[in-house]
Amino acid sequence: MTVISKVLCGCLCATLAIVSHADVYREGRPIIVIKNGQLQGVEKHDMVAFKNIPYAAPPIGTLRWRPPQPVLAWDNVRDASQFGEACPQIDTPGLNSELVPGSEDCLKLNVFAPKSGKNLPVMVWFHGGGLVEGSAKEPYYEPIGLVNQGVIVVTVDYRIGKLGFFAPRALAEEAIEKGEPVGNYGTMDQIQSLKWVQENIAEFGGDPSNVTIFGQSAGGRSVTWLMVSPAAAGLFHKAIAQSAQQLPMRNQRSEKFGMMSQESLDAKFMQTLGVENLATLRAMPADKLLISAQEFQAGEFGGAFVDGQIIVGDPIPLFAEGKQHKVPFMIGSNSWDASYFMLSQPPLDAYLDKMGENAQSIHQMYANFKDQCALVAEIMADGWYRGGVKLLADSANKYAPAYAYNYAYLTPTIRSSMIGAAHTFELPYVFGTLDKVPHAPLEIQQVDNKCQRINQALADMKQKGVWSSYWFPSADPKSQEDQSISGQLTRSWATFAKTGNPNHGNETLWPRYEIARDVMREFKGRQPAVVRNLYKNRVEYQIAAMKRVYGIDQSSR
Repeated sequence: MTVISKVLCGCLCATLAIVSHADVYREGRPIIVIKNGQLQGVEKHDMVAFKNIPYAAPPIGTLRWRPPQPVLAWDNVRDASQFGEACPQIDTPGLNSELVPGSEDCLKLNVFAPKSGKNLPVMVWFHGGGLVEGSAKEPYYEPIGLVNQGVIVVTVDYRIGKLGFFAPRALAEEAIEKGEPVGNYGTMDQIQSLKWVQENIAEFGGDPSNVTIFGQSAGGRSVTWLMVSPAAAGLFHKAIAQSAQQLPMRNQRSEKFGMMSQESLDAKFMQTLGVENLATLRAMPADKLLISAQEFQAGEFGGAFVDGQIIVGDPIPLFAEGKQHKVPFMIGSNSWDASYFMLSQPPLDAYLDKMGENAQSIHQMYANFKDQCALVAEIMADGWYRGGVKLLADSANKYAPAYAYNYAYLTPTIRSSMIGAAHTFELPYVFGTLDKVPHAPLEIQQVDNKCQRINQALADMKQKGVWSSYWFPSADPKSQEDQSISGQLTRSWATFAKTGNPNHGNETLWPRYEIARDVMREFKGRQPAVVRNLYKNRVEYQIAAMKRVYGIDQSSR
């Protein structure tokens, strides 16, 4: 199918001309025609970008806490040169201040494409942020490196916090009356964005039959939820989950895994607000409904939950039963994804008791782990990150090609100050945006006591509500090693989107994942490499505990 486009030539008084090839992107301000109207984008970084495109009606007024509704067509040419506002979220200094206060009119997406081409592979990005913060407009999500590899990238904003994940009983009863799903509105938004892609991406030169979803952290978990969601069937053809921890999810109406139901949690939230009915809730300003970082750490926000329609269960047991969409799948974690668990890690004895683990065995297996302040987080990461990667990749590989990776790279000057590659640290390397995150220190940071730095970062968050720069990714754009790692990632991700296999060029070292062989691609230095049996004994012990939690037959692989 050819791309039907309109280009505004020269100045505002120039006439519109309809042409039938994507080469029109060579103009400075391209205009394109999609289902709902005309968009005028912008050329930048040797690609074209169309930003702030609505894929659903603003979820305001009576549409607050409703599934995404259709977009109304517009008459004039819509300026698509600037990002829209992020979804509402609490300001956490050092993390997301440039995104607040945001707006509920945030169901928008952005399309980045090469200047020419048709039937190009499409990658759809879901940002992370614990489902309480973040946005597609973050500078390091500008997919310069990926688009340079010949793919189209779509980045999506979706509802977060209580505006995106909320299911008190009154809302559930209203949804039943309307015949609608309830609660996981942010996930419904993601699904709606994929429907938009199916309807419109060909006009940008994309192939709607070759769509890869990818995301990191909460976005990575979203990918695994979409992999088992009946509502997402047929809307994507490959999937990449980055740092997608697999802690059990709440149930909508019943207690499970020792967690109160989503309905009970949201009833508690309404009591805190002093509100008893939906009309009053929908009339409240959005800023009264936001979740703070402290409330998030205290467990006052349940996030996504099992509702039976959109999210039908936890991915690990569903993958084990072969109930995921049978598409090529790639999943991995960072060598210190445990940094994410540091903010709320429980006492060691309490965690081991809850998981049914033997303290003596744990101390033996982790005897060489020196940074004791992070021990519980590391134990958790061996299960819910590394163990989740191995279980999901192995289960998926029985039905379609699946690949696993370990991201372990740190730019040289910060290596001695960190336990490993912290949560989120791969992001600028995947997107090819090394110059859009803080530059790494010029001098090597000599740190004798990592726990001292970690504890200071924790204190900044817990006492001051400030996200320490210690937790934020940094890079050296001029470093050939940094550039090499970024090139390895962008080529692998884009090649996977094109073919379903991340090996590129003459590279053949990255095998399909089988837990019995346990071979992962490792991103650590200039030379492509694999890692075998990553923390084998530790992870196997945690996998056994996870299987007990999920009620999975221990004899099953």
